[in-house]
Amino acid sequence: MEIIQQGKNMQNVRIVVGFGDGTSNRPWFKCFDLGRFADDKYAAGLIACNNANKQYRWLRFYIDEENDVVAAADAIVSEESVFDEVIELIIRMMQIVDNLYPSFMKARWA
Repeated sequence: MEIIQQGKNMQNVRIVVGFGDGTSNRPWFKCFDLGRFADDKYAAGLIACNNANKQYRWLRFYIDEENDVVAAADAIVSEESVFDEVIELIIRMMQIVDNLYPSFMKARWA
């Protein structure tokens, strides 16, 4: 499932939600399009990811093999309230990513 929402800092926040990894049915969340770092800005991107990881512990920020910043999370939710919990996590992730977007852009273009 893919959700796209307009943010105040990002034009579109796109989050991909999936369930299961082959061993469990836990939901996982990934947000792409947070910025691509050129090779000469890779270190600045890692510092920006590290700062984001310190600020928001339940999300993981990393730079993938294409030098794109990715935000990822997984969760353990109860079967009785899976819909409400997943929606809440999507909203939180969108807000966090939208709030951090300027810091990634600053690191990318500084």
